Amino acid sequence: MSLIQNGLKNDLLSIFRNMTDGDDRYFAREVSAKVADYAESGSITTVDAGTISAGVFAGSGSGSISVESSICENIVYAACQTMAKMTVGGDAYLAAQFALGIDTMMLAGTVNTTVKGTVTPPSGTSFPLAGTAKGTFTGVMATLQSGFLAAFNAMATMTSGGDEYLAGQMATVITAYLKAGVIATKGQANLVGSIGAGSMS
Repeated sequence: MSLIQNGLKNDLLSIFRNMTDGDDRYFAREVSAKVADYAESGSITTVDAGTISAGVFAGSGSGSISVESSICENIVYAACQTMAKMTVGGDAYLAAQFALGIDTMMLAGTVNTTVKGTVTPPSGTSFPLAGTAKGTFTGVMATLQSGFLAAFNAMATMTSGGDEYLAGQMATVITAYLKAGVIATKGQANLVGSIGAGSMS
């Protein structure tokens, strides 16, 4: 699969339109779940290489990431509760905490890839080899924070269409964050010694 930005926009818009005033738990839970599902739908590809027990390996990997939405949910819910008591700076605070929630969730996620390639042994003929790798995602939280804040600020002056605008901007920002993130993996079992680097699309 791959990241379908318009799908995330529609999911977020549905959440915004179904919200009741003050239902912070619903907002935090549903938005976090949709962002988690979106991240897990992304296709991860890596270039893998290194010296393994059988020789020098070179290949590529493909897979996905698994994340836990409750990590993001707990941070966003706490932020909503705190924001409700603030008289100034609420949008900036929520943007920062929302970014923190997503970034923390992604950092804690596990990337799993299936790796295929070729081994060149110290002597003899090269041969194909397949295996698995595990790894991590690292994104730039600041891009989420600045993007969310810009969207919140723009929405504050709108008299109509705010929900659709916010859903679209958030989907754009989150997609850019995920695609710009760095994937780093390490070969498992017969591929120990191989290291993968890649991205999500």
